[in-house]
Amino acid sequence: MKLNEIDEFLLDREKRVKFQENLLKDNNKYTLVTVRVNYPGLEKSNFITDEIQGIISNEISEVCEDLIIFKKEYKSLEGCITHFLIDLNLLKTKELMINIEENHILGRCVDIDVYEMNENKIVTISRKDLNKKNRKCFLCELDANICSRNQSHSINEIKLYFENKYKEYIAYLRERDNIASKLSKIALKSIIAEVSTYPSFGLVSPVSSGAHNDMDYYTFLESGFAIESYLKQMAKYGYSYNNTDDIFRKIRKVGIKAEEEMFKATKGVNTHKGMIFLMGIVIASISKNIYIRQPFENTQKIMKDMVEDILDDFKDLDTKEKLSHGEKLYIKYGFTGVRGQVKGGLDFIFNNILIEYKKLNLKGNDLYSHTLLMLMSIVQDSTIVYRHNIDTLKKVQKDCENILKLGGMNTDKGKKLAFELEKEYIEKYISPGGSADLLAIVIFLGEVYDIFYKI
Repeated sequence: MKLNEIDEFLLDREKRVKFQENLLKDNNKYTLVTVRVNYPGLEKSNFITDEIQGIISNEISEVCEDLIIFKKEYKSLEGCITHFLIDLNLLKTKELMINIEENHILGRCVDIDVYEMNENKIVTISRKDLNKKNRKCFLCELDANICSRNQSHSINEIKLYFENKYKEYIAYLRERDNIASKLSKIALKSIIAEVSTYPSFGLVSPVSSGAHNDMDYYTFLESGFAIESYLKQMAKYGYSYNNTDDIFRKIRKVGIKAEEEMFKATKGVNTHKGMIFLMGIVIASISKNIYIRQPFENTQKIMKDMVEDILDDFKDLDTKEKLSHGEKLYIKYGFTGVRGQVKGGLDFIFNNILIEYKKLNLKGNDLYSHTLLMLMSIVQDSTIVYRHNIDTLKKVQKDCENILKLGGMNTDKGKKLAFELEKEYIEKYISPGGSADLLAIVIFLGEVYDIFYKI
């Protein structure tokens, strides 16, 4: 190679280092992250290396989100470069970047350097400082520094590795989209199956608006279709290397957008706010479980890990100006509602209702209506309590228990009583909204099991 090419390369490197120094001097309370492609030789920029560097930079943008104070992207003889100023300390930032390097499909193809300004000096932190081993060579698994110094592998070998990793990532994106599409369609089908169930004991159905005067069957259809794309996005977030905390943080933000879209579709009527929260957690947990290829039952563990601190939502309620229905019930009765249910990994669903659901010799509407009775007989339904009181909830549970003892939707007598109960609950303005959301979850999990897990 010509000497001036090397000089130009080194000059670009010096410019980058100087830029980093000035950036930190002017912003010394932030941490600097610099992303470069981990590619040998002077020819560092090509379609694949540029794509890989951009993908990882976008991943950092997504991981750090609101913590990013500044971002600059450019191309030099070192290839594509991205600098981030992040409002997070050096140690925690380094941990996030190591997680990307070690777990993202393309993580080994880049160098993510982390710096801070300390007493007018730029300092960094090594993997050893975090009790991490040196990065391994992506070809032979030996120490990467040794292979680099010894030039153990040819440019063609490394080029082929980058090409294969990029293909692997593109294949992953296709698979993720495929899985997320399947899961969101099953979720939508389950949501529609729930609202199509009759008798539904005061809930909206195709036959009537039940104990509601502000919504009907078509309101629910509009709402269901409006939120499907957001459920797909939640499933995508689950189908990844991200830990459960990161997944939950991301899906809650998607959930807020889904709620906004729901209210647009329904002209302000709350049809699926609880469903968005509940189905969002379930679909992301299922997606994560499929990604890590664990048995169906492991979904509960993922869910519990994801919402470990969910009851913190009830802290400092005395400082809030406006309380949700659930928060009011928590203060008055100690109800933890759907938050408590997911914190327990929906244990009564996985280890009780779902097992009975799969055993029932019923199909379609009768299966769903019978399952709704099972849920109403045991669920601490906050919608019923909010509309009425604890005594009404106890009566509902007893009513449903009695019908189930008579065979529920399996017998003519059970069916007759179920239709009578439907009429009574509409007249008394009783609507088991919490049980309705859980019915959709049971239908969803049942179909997911058959499609993804049944041998």
